[in-house]
Amino acid sequence: MKKSEISILINVMKKLRDPVKGCSWDKKQTMETIIPHSIEEVYEVAEQVYNRNYDKLKDELGDLLFQVIYLSQIASEKNKFNFNDVVKNITEKMIYRHPHVFKNKKFKNTKDFKKWWENSKNKECKSILDSIPTTLPALQETNKIQKKVAALGFEYRNNKQAFEKIYEELRELEIEIKKNNKKKIKEELGDLIFATLDFTRKLNLNPELILKSSNKKFKQRWNKVEKIADKEKIALNKISLKKYNQIWENAKK
Repeated sequence: MKKSEISILINVMKKLRDPVKGCSWDKKQTMETIIPHSIEEVYEVAEQVYNRNYDKLKDELGDLLFQVIYLSQIASEKNKFNFNDVVKNITEKMIYRHPHVFKNKKFKNTKDFKKWWENSKNKECKSILDSIPTTLPALQETNKIQKKVAALGFEYRNNKQAFEKIYEELRELEIEIKKNNKKKIKEELGDLIFATLDFTRKLNLNPELILKSSNKKFKQRWNKVEKIADKEKIALNKISLKKYNQIWENAKK
């Protein structure tokens, strides 16, 4: 990217925030009001990555970049930092965290490098979990927690043990359901989900992608259910569960 191109975009942002001639909406925004839009842009980028729609991905990446510039501009107005500081900081960080590329450090393998990477990130934290943002979606937060503690050896020796933990949590949930203890049911259900995600990690699978795939499959089958119901003149909100299952099985075929 030419320097002039990013400079033009930064100047666009400055003009939008100009106290006198700027946009009335943009002028009144704060970091707190902008961040929900920033988060939304990340999800829109992810959607186009999953869809492999590169034309739209280019646009969404531009929107995401603009969010970085937006937040940097507000910080600059507060005399905290500016966009150039953000670029300088990430550049230095990536060079430091890849000494095998930019310096002469050697790693035995990828596992050895990942261990060094985590240590470099955690050296300023009291706990290895302190670096995990609490604002992450629960699914991602769980995955990061499990990866970090596993890197220190706190994990099951094999897939069988991790799988048995799922059954253990399922049995505990069943006990609390029979007791109708709502507080414990919620707690045990959380433990069951946590154990399932840990097993996913043990299989080296991405829980976000797996769940996305399941959602996509369900939506495709549900569309077929609606088509079958429409063809047979069936009102879905007025049929029995047995009839639903029959239509569902036909949709699966």
